[in-house]
Amino acid sequence: MINVGINGFGRIGRAIFRINDKNPQFRVTCINDIDSDVNNHAYLLKYDSTYGRCSAHVEASAEAHEMYVDGRCIHFHSQKDMVDVPWAKHDVDVIIDSSGVFQNVVSGRKLVADKSVRKVIVTHSPESGVDLTLVFGVNEHLYKPAKHHVLSSSICDVNAAAPVLSLLEKNFGVESGYITTLHPWLSYQNLVDGSVRSISSPGHYWKDYSLGRASTSSLIPKNTTLGKALKPVLPSVADRLETMSFRIPTGIVSASDMCLTLKKNVSAEEVNALFKMAAKQNSRIVGYEEEHLVSMDFMKIEQSLFVDGRWTRCNGGRTIKLVLWYDNEWGYSNRVVDMVTFLAKQFELAATTTNGSKKSVAVHS
Repeated sequence: MINVGINGFGRIGRAIFRINDKNPQFRVTCINDIDSDVNNHAYLLKYDSTYGRCSAHVEASAEAHEMYVDGRCIHFHSQKDMVDVPWAKHDVDVIIDSSGVFQNVVSGRKLVADKSVRKVIVTHSPESGVDLTLVFGVNEHLYKPAKHHVLSSSICDVNAAAPVLSLLEKNFGVESGYITTLHPWLSYQNLVDGSVRSISSPGHYWKDYSLGRASTSSLIPKNTTLGKALKPVLPSVADRLETMSFRIPTGIVSASDMCLTLKKNVSAEEVNALFKMAAKQNSRIVGYEEEHLVSMDFMKIEQSLFVDGRWTRCNGGRTIKLVLWYDNEWGYSNRVVDMVTFLAKQFELAATTTNGSKKSVAVHS
C-alpha cells in the first residue's frame, strides 16, 4: 500500500478521502490546504450536506497540526505553493492535487524532478504542463511509467462523455454532434445576484454577466471546457463536436444531453445494446439503466456515467440522442482513487521486473 498526499482538501479532496477510507487502497499521510484551520477540515470531513456523516472517527489537533482518522495520524500543512510542503518527510509516493490551481501543475513537476514524490495527479484539465490525461475506459493503455509523471484525471464531464464517445466511435463512427451538459452549482457562484468577480473563489472572473446571477434560482447557460478537455483524450472526435452547458439549481448529479450524427445507420436498440454490453464488461466505468429515475437516484454512484436507455432516440438513420447521468463529485473521485491504485500496481510491476522476479502482477484496466 502506497502513501498519498492530498493537496487541496475541498469537495473533491474530501470525497477521495472518504472513498478510500471505506476500502483502503492507499494511506493518506499528509494533507495541505491554504485554509490553516485543521479543526474546520476535520469537521467538514465528519459532516457533509450531500453525502452525510463520515463513518470513521475524526478529530484534530491544531497545536500538533495533525488530523486523526480512526486513530491514524495525518500530518496537516497550510502552504500556498505545494512545493513548500515536506512531502518526502511524510513518505508520500503520489500527490493528488485537488486544488484546481494551475501553479500546482508546475510545482508538481518540480517535486517529481527533485524526487520528493514519484507521481502527481491533478484533478482538472490544464491546457499544458501534464504528461498524460488519463481517462479510464478510454486511454489507460497509453500510460508509460518512465515518461508520464504528472497526470491529469481530466474533469467529471470528460470522464462521463469520453467512454461513451469512444465506444460509439469504435462501433459506428462519430461524424459530428452537440453535447449539452447540465451541471449543479459550484462554490464560486453567487447565492444572490452579484458581481461576476467571485468572492468565494478569488480569481474566477467572467465577461458573461449571467454567471453572477443567483445560482439557486435559475438555469444559467454558459460555455463549457468540455470540448477543450476532450481533446487530449479523444482528439479526432473532439474536433467534430460543439458543446455548451447549463448551471442548474441543484446541489449534485450532472447530466449530458448528446445529439450525435454517426457514420453508420443505427437503431436505438443497437445503441442501447452496445451500452448494456459495456455495463457488463466494464461495470466500474459504465452503467446502464431503464428504470424511471431522476437525477438524485444517481447520487453516490461509483461509475463514471450511467446511460439512461429510456431516452435513447434514433431518427431512422444516423442521428441519435443519448442521456447520461453522473455524480460529478463521487463518481469522478472514484476514478482518482482508481488512478492511484493503477499507479501502485505499476510500481509493483516495475519492482518485480527490476528484481528479476517472474511473479505475475495484474494491472487495472
